Amino acid sequence: MRQVYRAQQLLRGDYIRTGYARFGADGPRAGEYYARIEHVEHIEDPGFVLSEADFGLQRVVKRLVAVRVQGMPGPVLLRAGDHQVAHAIDEERQRWDRLNLTWPEAPTAMFVGGAVPTAPVRGRDGNPGPEPIRSSPGSEIKRRPMSFEKPAGALCVGDYLQTQASRFPADDMGFDEGFWRVEWIAHVEGAALPTLLADPDWARGRVTLAGVYGLSGVLVLPETSVRVLVVPNPERLRNDLDGPWGERPYFQFVGARMPDQNDQQRKDAALRPSAPADEADLYPSNFSNPADRDLFLNGVTGIRSVPVSRLPWPHRLSRCRHFPRVEAIEKTYPDNWYAGQVAHAELFARLTQEDFAACPYHEGNWPAIAEAATELAAAELDANAERGRAAHAMEHLEERDREWARALVQDPICWDDNHDSLTNGQHRTCALRAAGVLHLPVEGRHLPDTAPPDAVDARTHAQRTVQGFWRDVLTAVLGPSHPLVNTAPLLVRFPALRRLLSSAPKRHP
Repeated sequence: MRQVYRAQQLLRGDYIRTGYARFGADGPRAGEYYARIEHVEHIEDPGFVLSEADFGLQRVVKRLVAVRVQGMPGPVLLRAGDHQVAHAIDEERQRWDRLNLTWPEAPTAMFVGGAVPTAPVRGRDGNPGPEPIRSSPGSEIKRRPMSFEKPAGALCVGDYLQTQASRFPADDMGFDEGFWRVEWIAHVEGAALPTLLADPDWARGRVTLAGVYGLSGVLVLPETSVRVLVVPNPERLRNDLDGPWGERPYFQFVGARMPDQNDQQRKDAALRPSAPADEADLYPSNFSNPADRDLFLNGVTGIRSVPVSRLPWPHRLSRCRHFPRVEAIEKTYPDNWYAGQVAHAELFARLTQEDFAACPYHEGNWPAIAEAATELAAAELDANAERGRAAHAMEHLEERDREWARALVQDPICWDDNHDSLTNGQHRTCALRAAGVLHLPVEGRHLPDTAPPDAVDARTHAQRTVQGFWRDVLTAVLGPSHPLVNTAPLLVRFPALRRLLSSAPKRHP
């Protein structure tokens, strides 16, 4: 449970959120993501932050709040706005945190223009702190991932930096808990240091400013040692790259410069130790299916040509005039998340050309639409301007069909390989199937340079889908070796027989 405070409302004793959604099969652990604030500093009119043009307006930072947080290697300049704090924290941890401070020195201002407020401490002076609770520990970890130390000035974008060195009890921390991906780096040194720090000597010659995944502010590091992972969790890395936390720094600092990334990588290579060959395999996987893991790790997102028979059947075409017939078919199915899609396939196999013609989606010349859309998608990847103009013009199509073809690229059907449902295109896919289209452009995650399976005509695909479902149901009810498992086609042909399977399981086999 959490609550929200404005940055200027934060107090010592608050457990502020310092991470967000660590991707991994072992987490999150109880109390993860939150750490205790030990000092708060308010900075009025910070002269070390540059104003920026934002949407045509001049954005001026009038106030900053800096916090020093338990276990973190440097203070954090928080972004303006709301910040999450924990409502409840393990009582033993709260006691340990109060006795084991990371920043035990007197609370003096660190930044130019900063002042330490004389505000109460959360949890004292009648100001209630986090609710004390007893949390259950996570599973024991026998071997943790390898990490090493290097100077803060040698940090690279992509490093998994330890921003939370401790959490009580330490042996309950997750595999890579406390390590977060560095998304951008800047350095402040020399004559620029006195514009930022009240005591420039604290920097030891250079400050490293870091934007870190999950941290709602800028981490400020002196030239000291920091710890980073040798080999991050490959699944977590893929997740973090696909969904970065911050696309740009929260603030632009006076005198800050971006280091040369090639130079940073050379420094890192000289310091980084070799890891055991099985280090990446140390992390438990989120995937039980190797194909799904391969797609997640190595897939790319974009438009590609897909056999229509690879696409799943609709999960709910509620605006279709034949939808009441789908609902009637579904009532003959066991209570099952997949039943609605199979019922759509069963209805498709029953519909006549007159039935399709009753729906306005089926009025277009869908074979020509699919062909033109496929050419347009290919032309957008080609550097040939003339091909692109011709593909977009589609002069051989009627205006209505031209709009459909362009929509298949500009407002595409969305489906990731191997997923059990698609979005933004159920009605169009039905129209393409009914028109006998075998391939169409679809946007989604896929493995590049992988040949798709052969296409199957839509009616055959529908029949195979329905028969396969009922064969699975019979297998689950009777056992795989029972001879009646082979009678699945009878359940398709004579739906009344399905009443005999009232004891069918409520999950898809």
